[in-house]
Amino acid sequence: MDQVFEGLGQGLITSPLTFLATANAARMCDAPVAFCDVDRDTGLMTPETLEQAFVQAAFPVGVVAPVHLGGRVADLQGLADVASAHGAVLIDDACHAPGASYLSGGEHRRVGDGFAAIASSFSFHAIKHLTMGEGGAVLTNNLELAKSAKAFRGHGMVRDPGAWVSPPEPDAPWYYEMHDIGYNYHANELSCALGLNQLSRLEEGLRVRRALVGVYSEFLSDVPYLSLPAVPEDPNEHAWHLFAVAIDFESAGKSRGAVMRGLMEAGIGTQVHYIPLYRQPYYADRNVDAYPGAEYYYSRTLSIPMHLGIEVKDAEEIAAALRRVLAGK
Repeated sequence: MDQVFEGLGQGLITSPLTFLATANAARMCDAPVAFCDVDRDTGLMTPETLEQAFVQAAFPVGVVAPVHLGGRVADLQGLADVASAHGAVLIDDACHAPGASYLSGGEHRRVGDGFAAIASSFSFHAIKHLTMGEGGAVLTNNLELAKSAKAFRGHGMVRDPGAWVSPPEPDAPWYYEMHDIGYNYHANELSCALGLNQLSRLEEGLRVRRALVGVYSEFLSDVPYLSLPAVPEDPNEHAWHLFAVAIDFESAGKSRGAVMRGLMEAGIGTQVHYIPLYRQPYYADRNVDAYPGAEYYYSRTLSIPMHLGIEVKDAEEIAAALRRVLAGK
């Protein structure tokens, strides 16, 4: 992939509110990583925080990786404009947002369409909208990047006769060459069959998730010390992989751990998405005070169950249990 990114800086800027993999992918390539602060309410990278991250970066930056946290699409076009002004490209982490859309130039576009970002990454983990058990996919309209990615996933093997360096004869049916190192990142046939079936159900799954948001909003709107996640004006701009409420734990007089344990006793699992990456020991040389938006979001966030198996009665029970736990009952 060196040819694709030739001339770009060697580092990555990404959001600290993401799973480890987003930043670790750059470190696996020996590329440095800088973190960008986020909007304190949505947890999303913004053009303003990205501009500040470029100014503060201690190395040339070639790639920016915004994260569509929870399924809400970041300002892709705005972020792409800032990245381009600094000579970088956008590769968005779209693992939470398959099927979601964004507004660009007055036109709605699908995440992964290659318009604002040179590539988009998706996850097929068991809890995602589309699952193949594990694995993922990269979408791109860049032909050189696509060729490089295909070779990279198959031990670096090149089967295109037009790209061979020293074939034994023209169009040799058995022949292939290895031009660079690659890995065995192929999906197997059974997983792909599952994925195709899942893809056919994506739109229905998005509809169910968006309906569940309305149910949760009704039952949780008056819970003390709790704020609901903002719903975008265009519902298609959010895929709702997560339903993350914001809780003022200090005013409630409850620690987050106590609330989570109380809900677990009621049979309700919760999680925090995510521990900011600059807090991880591996990345611990970062200054926590440099990310007030991320710190504020992290201090209050709690993800409650969001999946297609939740019915109206389940959402009502979850809301009632959360109300009881916060009230100390």
